[in-house]
Amino acid sequence: MLKKVNKFTNGKKTSTMLIIIAVFLCYTGMYAIRKSFLAGQYVDLSLGFGLNAKITLVISQVLGYMVSKFIGIKVISEMKKEKRAIWLVCFITFSLAMLGLFAIVPPKLKVLALFFNGLPLGMVFGIVFSYIEGRKNTELLAAALSATFIFSTGLVKTAGLLLMRDFNVSEYNMPFLTGLLFFPLFLLSVIVLNYSKAPSESDIKERSERQPMYKKERKDFLRKNWIGYFGLVAIYVLLTIVRDFRDNFIVEFWADQGYSGTPKIITLTEIPVAITVLLIAAAGTLVRKNKLAYNIGMSLTILGSAMVLISTVLFNNHLMSPVYWMIISGIGVYLPYILFHCLIFERLVALLSFKGNVGFLFYIADAFGYLGSVMVLVLKEITGFDKSWTQFFVSLNITSAIMIGMITLFSMWYFNRRFLQRKQKSAAMLCS
Repeated sequence: MLKKVNKFTNGKKTSTMLIIIAVFLCYTGMYAIRKSFLAGQYVDLSLGFGLNAKITLVISQVLGYMVSKFIGIKVISEMKKEKRAIWLVCFITFSLAMLGLFAIVPPKLKVLALFFNGLPLGMVFGIVFSYIEGRKNTELLAAALSATFIFSTGLVKTAGLLLMRDFNVSEYNMPFLTGLLFFPLFLLSVIVLNYSKAPSESDIKERSERQPMYKKERKDFLRKNWIGYFGLVAIYVLLTIVRDFRDNFIVEFWADQGYSGTPKIITLTEIPVAITVLLIAAAGTLVRKNKLAYNIGMSLTILGSAMVLISTVLFNNHLMSPVYWMIISGIGVYLPYILFHCLIFERLVALLSFKGNVGFLFYIADAFGYLGSVMVLVLKEITGFDKSWTQFFVSLNITSAIMIGMITLFSMWYFNRRFLQRKQKSAAMLCS
């Protein structure tokens, strides 16, 4: 059977289409195991110390996920190709088992179960992305992977809500059963990815060869590019905080707005966001010049921050409905967030021509992004911010949008200056 899969995936057009489907299903399977518990509100769960149960559970899982990202800086950047499928299956199986424990252990141990559930999941993205980076159509393939950030997170929460509403599944059993529903599709997608066609010679010529990065290569990259790169990290951290807060507490937001009995609204409002963002992200494949593509990505990041700021101000002044606000601000957040995954880091690797992979760039940014997300949740609890989820989200959107716009302008200037210096240095060497 594996030989048939291998033969089927080696045709150029067939391979591209299969990889698109496989990366989408693979990461959707991960989201079913990571995000499904968010469909519950856990108001009857008592953890003591005056803790909000839902926030505590979210913090616990995100802490595990964050630790995974820091571990991934080394593990993903150094991972060899032949080990990828084994690690994927092991990580997802372990996390699914932790959801099984979450359903049956005492209240305080549920917090620990979710920490271990998140612990391996942070490395799944890096493994999946390693199958698709360094290709001329990476943006198209990464758009399919990124579709899960928007569409699948709503899909798995809708599935969880429907299990509870229509099949009388408890909040605590729901995450495991939701993950189990998607698990066979995940396994099939891993088989397809593992036997898909590798980047061609023309891919390598245009996007540079992707190789494992060890300690020496990682330190060398940071030494040469740390100012501009950490500007990009700061943008990504802010995007992660806003996106993660929106994602984790979308159920509570819609309850604030009077939509608690309408589970499908979570998916329905994310569909126009997904379609708009993914069409723009996939169009990056059409831009062959790496510098132009990078600058387009950064310009769209500025546009996204403006969309978030303007739509939030309008909503806060009762000039825009919550549905339109969630769609427009969603595009403003997810467009740059996904462009970092599809285009900005991918083209930066090609432009700087260093020997390495996108995984290293991602995992530093992701690690600090989730650290920021945890800090915001903890500060909300410590400071006793007692306003509604909507009011907190409004404040977070406005502050983040302003900062993202300013830092993006600086990062564009820095790397364009670096690109010009590289070009001048190459021209000088040719003349000599």
